[in-house]
Amino acid sequence: MLQFIRKGLSSPISLGVLGLVVIAFIITGVGDPFGGGVTRVGTIAEVGERAIVEADLQRSLDNVLQSARADQPDVTIADLANDGAVEVMATQLIGRTAIEEFARKIGMVASEPAIGAVIAAIPAFQIAGKFDQDTYNRIIAEQRISDKQLRDDIAGDIIRQQLLTPLTSSLGVSAGQAQPLAETLVAVHRGSVTLVPTGEVEPATEAEIRAFYDDNVSRFAVPERRGFRYAMFDRAAIAADIEISDEAVKAAFDADPAKYGAAPTRRLLQVVVPDEATAQKLVEAAAATGFAAAAQEIAGFGAADIEIGERSQSQFAGETSADVAAAAFALEVGQVSAPVRSPFGWHVLSVAALGAPARSLADVSPAIREELRARALSDKLSEVIARVEDGAEDGKSFADIAEAEGLSIFSQPPVTRAGRGIDMPPLEGLTAELAELAFLQQPEDGVIVQTLDGDEVVALETTNVVAATTRPLEEIEPLVSGLATQDKALKAARATADAVVAAVKGGKSFAEAVADAGLQAPQPLTGRRVDAMQAGQAMPPIIEAFLATGAGKTRVLGGAEGWALVHVDSIEPGDLAAVPGIVDAMRREVAQSLPNEFAEAFAAAAAREVVVKRNDAAIDALRRRLAGQTSLLQ
Repeated sequence: MLQFIRKGLSSPISLGVLGLVVIAFIITGVGDPFGGGVTRVGTIAEVGERAIVEADLQRSLDNVLQSARADQPDVTIADLANDGAVEVMATQLIGRTAIEEFARKIGMVASEPAIGAVIAAIPAFQIAGKFDQDTYNRIIAEQRISDKQLRDDIAGDIIRQQLLTPLTSSLGVSAGQAQPLAETLVAVHRGSVTLVPTGEVEPATEAEIRAFYDDNVSRFAVPERRGFRYAMFDRAAIAADIEISDEAVKAAFDADPAKYGAAPTRRLLQVVVPDEATAQKLVEAAAATGFAAAAQEIAGFGAADIEIGERSQSQFAGETSADVAAAAFALEVGQVSAPVRSPFGWHVLSVAALGAPARSLADVSPAIREELRARALSDKLSEVIARVEDGAEDGKSFADIAEAEGLSIFSQPPVTRAGRGIDMPPLEGLTAELAELAFLQQPEDGVIVQTLDGDEVVALETTNVVAATTRPLEEIEPLVSGLATQDKALKAARATADAVVAAVKGGKSFAEAVADAGLQAPQPLTGRRVDAMQAGQAMPPIIEAFLATGAGKTRVLGGAEGWALVHVDSIEPGDLAAVPGIVDAMRREVAQSLPNEFAEAFAAAAAREVVVKRNDAAIDALRRRLAGQTSLLQ
């Protein structure tokens, strides 16, 4: 996962391009992985005169998460945080902002027409290929971003690209420069690996338990918790007394017969020319060579130009004229009409195929009835929601509102944002989603109504807030004792691993040092980086460490169950000729990375110019919170 983050998003220039992808995520309805809304608190950096807050970083992480889910649908924000995404994205966000600030400092701007052109070109904001203001307003409102925020994002992208693209577009790499790097990929690493497992140790003493607790007190903190009450809107109950009459079904059918297929359709071909003489030539040519060939010969129209799709007579009359539609529907399949005049010019028509036959009211009544029922339910649900919201605004209690609307209230004792409470199983499903909502409001806000991802509608009230605290050792001593003993065993195993490394540095062979430590004999390892890369999968940590370790060196890798000792005896030159095209492939890869490398250096220089103050403590706090490392009890 971290490889994806670093390879795909490793520089401000990548972010300059990513910015427009970010906007695409925002406006195509991709859900917020944080469960809706983020807390806009905490400054992670000051870049010139601009402050980057925690919400900005979370938003960038949101977009990275959606990108990652294209390959791994089950990846979570905790996975990204544990793989280093928070630090990577914080650095990139600061670099991106520094470049923007530097560009603005030297007078570069993104014009409103340029910003507007980008917005207008985004398909999600379009209807029938044209920008629609109402659609734009609705989508940005649904995604909880403002017009200014979106325009600022786009302006930043435009400015960065204007500044960096001319500087990076001509960078290149020669084969001679790429060859040494290619040689490292085919070099043969020979060595071995062994494990240092955690063994049995005496249980941690009281003093060791206390020391472990004091050194790791943040792991035993209980974050802020909130209690809440909620009531689900029962669609079935609301819909129970909805009846759709036969008269209503017939009225809908009569009001829009084309929608329900009341009229037969035909797949039509059409050519429109400006004068009758040309239209007549086309008719005569069609009789000899066919309609499509005549359209190409006389009017220069290709097959895609003459195909207008399936239409009913009324639909086609609305698009052209009653006379044109009548002429089209008087034809048999394959026939060609005489020229027909309309305000658009002279039409020549043909029928490619018969479409759907006319459907009777009886045929479509069930579908119309369900459509009207769904529409009535939506209207009735909106009325209920409006009454609940009005009651809340009028100061009515949740109990009174629920009684008036026949809603059942459920209470939830205080839990964290992640749905965890003290001495209770974590919340799952719907109630876990509601815990997120409870952190988006305060008790004094009263009852809110929210539509959830599954289209359920809930009324929710945050009832109380329990401040963050730390559980005393006396309450959780069995837990701390087990962790302290585990830590003690892990440290003992690490001491053994360090002794092996020291012995190898002192001149012993790796096998001899391992035997002296009483460990299992090393297992041989041989490999080339090119083979691991061509496997198409992420390299296991042990293999990655083995291929990154120098000859004669030993590396220690940690894990919950112990330590791995990886040793490289030798690194032998490989045969470049045995891997055709590897030098060119490396040259292309390095050439692709050069703009990013240049942009990183430029961002660092821009940061010095505009002055950056980075808040590493705030970044690390966010990382631990998203990774679930803030507390074992979170």
